[in-house]
Amino acid sequence: MSTGVWLIGARGSVAVTSVLGALAVRAGLADPTGCVLETPGLRSEALPGMGELTFGGHDVSSIPMAKKAAALAEAGIVPARTAEAVQDALLEVEQDVRPLPVRDTQAEAADAIAADLDRFRRRHRLDRVVVINVSTTEPAPPPHPAHTDL
Repeated sequence: MSTGVWLIGARGSVAVTSVLGALAVRAGLADPTGCVLETPGLRSEALPGMGELTFGGHDVSSIPMAKKAAALAEAGIVPARTAEAVQDALLEVEQDVRPLPVRDTQAEAADAIAADLDRFRRRHRLDRVVVINVSTTEPAPPPHPAHTDL
């Protein structure tokens, strides 16, 4: 079952680390340690394997995923040799990362987002696309008196 994974915040640390890890497992550079669905007792034909995942997404950042992976490696978060080994695959994923559409109305923005998802699904002939929000959290709203009392 071919499954698209559309990441909101695709160029952020969480997304890049996740994609890098999946690509490393797929390439045999890392074991699927911690990947519950890759455990023998839980593996199922109904669930996609690492090789059946295609990544894409939206982001407001223009920093390429490969550059973010290099920064994560420099910070010691991911192994540098792994980031370097999957760089070409990250460049392929980057082709499916789009700027977050900004339109005059929310309805127009939603239509543009849906069109990006549909293009991604058709381009890769995916059976389904799962959207995961790994974007940076929004800042907390300023304190308001109503927040102090139920």
